[in-house]
Amino acid sequence: MTGVLSGERTELPAYQKLRRQRILDAAKSLLRDHDYESIQIRDVAAEANVALGTLYRYFTSKEHLYANVVYDWSVPFNSMDQSWAEHQGTTERISQRLRMALAAFEKQPNFYKAILMLRATNDPEVSELMHRLGTVLEQPIHSDLSMFLDDEAADITAMVWCVLMDLVARLLSGDKTLTEAHRILDRFVQMIGLRLAQFEAGAH
Repeated sequence: MTGVLSGERTELPAYQKLRRQRILDAAKSLLRDHDYESIQIRDVAAEANVALGTLYRYFTSKEHLYANVVYDWSVPFNSMDQSWAEHQGTTERISQRLRMALAAFEKQPNFYKAILMLRATNDPEVSELMHRLGTVLEQPIHSDLSMFLDDEAADITAMVWCVLMDLVARLLSGDKTLTEAHRILDRFVQMIGLRLAQFEAGAH
């Protein structure tokens, strides 16, 4: 992992990379068991066994730290084995990706809650990193929709993630259940299927 991820402009020496990753892993561990709001940055420093001043050499704020945490946690999902998708149709692939996202939410809701909160930041460095995270996470669905012109594929991809993240917010607030969320996502994927059928019939 390079310094670029945290907004730095130079490659970190190996020992600093290890220390930085130790801080990320400690912050990640705390987020598994505690709400983002309740975690103090000094708790992360203690968990990572580093001085608070050392932590601030790598991450300028709690928001900056946890933007890197959710990036570090989320991006590996895109490098997982994708062989399951090879023999599925477009809507089946999108449906499966959304089901996997909800399964990840069910296991680690605090990470999704942190993502929702960090997306509302006023910190430009954090905003840039969250934008980059969104681009990385959207890429597989955008690829699934490659039969469309790029602007339409991008628009549909954005709508998919808007629906997913709105449902996550509703799940966190208790406004929806997982069963309801799955039903809504299935219905939304059916709507994408209608557009796909229209496209395949030649009505571009």
